[in-house]
Amino acid sequence: MNAVPSRRIYGGASPEARVAERRARLLEAGLDLLGTEGLRGTTVRGVIERARLTPRYFYESFQDLDSLITAVYDGIVTEVREAALAALLTAPDRTRDRVWAVVTAIVDFYADDPRKGRLVLAEAMASPVLAERRLATSQMFAKLMTGEPVLHSDPSPQIVFAARFIVGGFSEILTAWLAGDLPGKRADLVDRCTSLIMATLTSTAPRPA
Repeated sequence: MNAVPSRRIYGGASPEARVAERRARLLEAGLDLLGTEGLRGTTVRGVIERARLTPRYFYESFQDLDSLITAVYDGIVTEVREAALAALLTAPDRTRDRVWAVVTAIVDFYADDPRKGRLVLAEAMASPVLAERRLATSQMFAKLMTGEPVLHSDPSPQIVFAARFIVGGFSEILTAWLAGDLPGKRADLVDRCTSLIMATLTSTAPRPA
């Protein structure tokens, strides 16, 4: 009877745990470079040096630099979506309260780590690799702005149109604010964006006959 090969444990960690730990270090290094140096300043060499790993371990987790970039981007989008959705689902049942909750969650998320905002809101605009993902992200946030996840019916075409318009403007304002091009404290930004979004939604709401 053949013996089953045992898995070696180094430093109390299994091989799978060590792979996961190295991948996490590469993702963090990638985020740090993408969020500070941008796409042009991010290379495989730069990532492995910042992660203090070797090329062997980079290619253990990622096929190439593009696959790392998309993984970092996808991770950020998942995080901000979860934060915004949680805020939406727990907000009072009024449109303005829902909008305010979603805007607050998104602003807080990016303000707490501007590196994430730079990648998703700015760098992705110029990245062919992230083009399709950026479009899907825009569509996802438009649905959040309409409150679709908590509605029992689909929003009207007018509201969908307004939501897509809102996402573009909100992204532009948030990008400028994170870069320091727009003045104002975090709370002021949330209030102003909420008012602008509400004005847009109100102007496109169906009028009574």
